[in-house]
Amino acid sequence: MRKIALLLISFLIASQIFAQDLPKPFQFNFYPSIYFGFFSPDDVNQYIADDLSNYTITYGTTDLIMNFNLGVGFGFRILNLVEIQPCFEYSIAPKIISGADSYSFTKFSGGMIANFMIPIAPNRRSSILVGGGMLYNNMSFKEYSGSSVNPRVQAGLSLNNNRFNPQIILAYDLAKATADEAEYFELDYSSFRIGVNLNF
Repeated sequence: MRKIALLLISFLIASQIFAQDLPKPFQFNFYPSIYFGFFSPDDVNQYIADDLSNYTITYGTTDLIMNFNLGVGFGFRILNLVEIQPCFEYSIAPKIISGADSYSFTKFSGGMIANFMIPIAPNRRSSILVGGGMLYNNMSFKEYSGSSVNPRVQAGLSLNNNRFNPQIILAYDLAKATADEAEYFELDYSSFRIGVNLNF
């Protein structure tokens, strides 16, 4: 009887360990995200250059070239092969000029991304992901603001272990809108982004 009990306990432990190696049929994840983006918003940069035309810049540039993005989202994953991600993000591109004014170009985004996983490891523990989706972007700079719906495409690496599933992603956002206050002023937040989703 003791041997049977030990055998049963050993089987249960082994089955639990083995089950963790297999992808769950359905997973729900919550994730925070952090990204760095690289862009060149022409009209915004020209505004800053004109605004600082009376200053002598001795070091660096007046151009905005980098933005920082924080976000949260949810992942609905099926067999570690397909994933749907509703997401919400806040982006800011600050510029501080010593002895002059400071500037910030901001963006609030929300939308839906779909990813397709291409397994590259046994039991689909790691995958290359390819995806894209549509996001609503609301952008603001000084007295200008505007909004639009724009696409995002992305690719990266997803580590699937049924508990903690980090994703390293390179993406391109096509995010631009005409300012509500002036049709000649374009708010262009289109950028290449690199960052991580920390799926729990």
